[in-house]
Amino acid sequence: MIYFVGFFARMITRRRLSGEITGVKSILNKISNNQKYCRLEHKPSVAITFSAMAIAAWRDDLENAVGFGKDIAILKGMLVPQNEGGCHPMFISIVGESGAGKNTLIKIICHQIGTEMDVLIRYDMQPGCSGEELLTTVYRMALRQLADRSQGQMVVEEEQGTDTGDKLRHLLAGKRYLLILSSISSKTMLNCVRASLPDPDVNNDDGSRVMLILDTENEEIAWHANTLNKPSVNGVHLLTPLGQARSVQLFYWKVLRKGQYELWLSASKRRRNWKPEDDLNEEEEEDKVDSYRDYDLQGHVLDATGGHPMAIVLLAGLLRFKQRHVQWNAILQQLNYDKFNTQSLPPQLGNNTRRSLETIFWMSFEDLRDDLKSCFLYLAAYPKDTRHAADEIIQMWIAEGFIVNMRSHHCKTLEEVGHDYLKELVLRCLVELEEAKPGGGIQLVRVHRSLHGFLRKEVTESGFMEIIQDVKHDVLEASSARRISVQSDSSTMYTTQQKFPRLCSFICRLDEKQHGEAEAQQQWAKKKRVHHDIKFLHWSKFLRVVSIKGLTLEELPDELGDMIHLRYLHLHCPELCFLPSSIVRLLNLQTLDITNTQVEEIDKDFWKIKTLRHVLANSLALPAISMPVGVEEDEASGELQTLHGVKPAASGPKEWSPLDNAMTRSLQSLEMHGFQYLKHGGPVFDAALQNMHLLGHFSLKGDKIPSCVFTEPSLRYLQTMELRGNVKWDDISVVDHLLRKVRPNLVQLRMNDAAITEMPQNIKQQLNKILVQG
Repeated sequence: MIYFVGFFARMITRRRLSGEITGVKSILNKISNNQKYCRLEHKPSVAITFSAMAIAAWRDDLENAVGFGKDIAILKGMLVPQNEGGCHPMFISIVGESGAGKNTLIKIICHQIGTEMDVLIRYDMQPGCSGEELLTTVYRMALRQLADRSQGQMVVEEEQGTDTGDKLRHLLAGKRYLLILSSISSKTMLNCVRASLPDPDVNNDDGSRVMLILDTENEEIAWHANTLNKPSVNGVHLLTPLGQARSVQLFYWKVLRKGQYELWLSASKRRRNWKPEDDLNEEEEEDKVDSYRDYDLQGHVLDATGGHPMAIVLLAGLLRFKQRHVQWNAILQQLNYDKFNTQSLPPQLGNNTRRSLETIFWMSFEDLRDDLKSCFLYLAAYPKDTRHAADEIIQMWIAEGFIVNMRSHHCKTLEEVGHDYLKELVLRCLVELEEAKPGGGIQLVRVHRSLHGFLRKEVTESGFMEIIQDVKHDVLEASSARRISVQSDSSTMYTTQQKFPRLCSFICRLDEKQHGEAEAQQQWAKKKRVHHDIKFLHWSKFLRVVSIKGLTLEELPDELGDMIHLRYLHLHCPELCFLPSSIVRLLNLQTLDITNTQVEEIDKDFWKIKTLRHVLANSLALPAISMPVGVEEDEASGELQTLHGVKPAASGPKEWSPLDNAMTRSLQSLEMHGFQYLKHGGPVFDAALQNMHLLGHFSLKGDKIPSCVFTEPSLRYLQTMELRGNVKWDDISVVDHLLRKVRPNLVQLRMNDAAITEMPQNIKQQLNKILVQG
């Protein structure tokens, strides 16, 4: 009896343990799934050595003119008239495969000769772009540039009918222009462009040019463009792989900091002057040994990259974060081993440019830290050739939780850490710097189109994100989808009956051009306009990021307030006029971007949200009272860093918006318009402004500019200012001789023409280098 009692007790215990083990396995499976979708696994191919010095010196890595000197000389010979009787092509075509350096050449050329042109336009054509859209965009860009160059006076075009081609032709007549067009794939469209430009003077070359940027598959467009030039004048420049000398020069320019590169270059020149019979001292003998090692490295670089500029740059970005000898050799040997093993494959799959580039890309990707991998993968949420605003993408990274402030970050804000992450991706050459801020930071970045496909492949295979290109298709595993990106240039709407209970991010980018055409058809057919909704997101209670562009939204549902985990909300919806009052329940909201909407008011309790960091709008009225009722100063948000596109509400002389309290103690960027000094509590605003010790960017449009923006020492962090209004220069005269001492970080001051005209000469002399009109 005792035996059976013990037996059954053991059976019960085992059954209970079995149930607990099953539960543990279930939890482990969930963790494994989370790792899969969040990309937490990491299998580095080589040891990681993170170099803080590389981040500190990242600015030295952004110029890459080295290796393209011969190409630049040829193109400048085509572009710049050398003599009056010389024949130069009107149409110049740069043809090369993706990653051959076309974009680099264009940047260098624009930098070197851009100031010589009356009009300089670069337009990257998107798939489905029509000839009329191309001409309209070029015309508007030219009109804007000419208006800016005339110091704000509008350019009046001649009345020549409504045809865009006629207007463009007359606008550019007598002007020296450079029109750079990328990705034209139609001879018909090219003929339309030629017909819309002024005819060149046979006897006098004014230097006007059209430059086409073409991939090798569109080479026939280049030869057709060449027929539009004068007979016997060649305007086609074919890019070929770099030889060993230029490959190594480009490699070292990218992998070394500027000072190190100059040392290598001088040593390389010195070695070339050696003769075998020369007697060398001990130092020179050691240098000779280094030269053999360097020559061996040069061969490895050329073998691994095939002289392809994008592969060279990507390899340099990888090796930049490694120790020079052991790790460099290990990576290069691995690359050459992989290349050797692909020689038996068919030519289209084996040892070619794409194969080399793909191998280096995956090695670079696997070398990233886990958090940096997630940040990089997130860029696949946007279509190819998208230019990403650095601040915007970093705010989304923070909302997703990819960026965590650790002790090693030395008390930096999350945004500063995010910029360091982005700088590292630039250093690694995984993303390209498109535009820098006046103060030296990153403004715009882009994933090179030759890398975008690899990035999209990794995102899809790993389950990091679901990318929807055909809006008619459902997500295969809706219940497990963590991130969804809707990308379509052929659809005007997106809606679904699916539920996404685990969704964290929803990013929508529909083609607005298609919206315009669809709306025109609906008006012609007298149909009722269709407005979209986002009701399918009601079931996604764990949403952190919502970014919508292209959907026609007139209102948002009240259920928006139930998404309590939402941290980032970006709405690019021009017809949206109101936000629901339930937005005040978004207690974790960090960023609200309603710049491209008509929203002008928001519930005053919105400003109680303590986590607010960035509010960007077009014409958003600030509260009329100093603080929302019932909120003490120590309860106010102290996280607010960005406040753009706001206007003051009418108030008494002693009242002013949240700007005179703890809300703005961390404010770094402020843009405000519609300011009237007396009506909107000017003295109180002055006092509030003086307490914004971290303010780095300030833009104000109003009737009077407070003098403290020039005189207050506490605003010494200011880097850029845009001021539109009257300045009382007499109030500034007390510090006019010390203005650069009071504003040591100011790198750009943009003012209207009237204010600059009235500016005292001694102040103008101090600010001359940073003063911008307009």
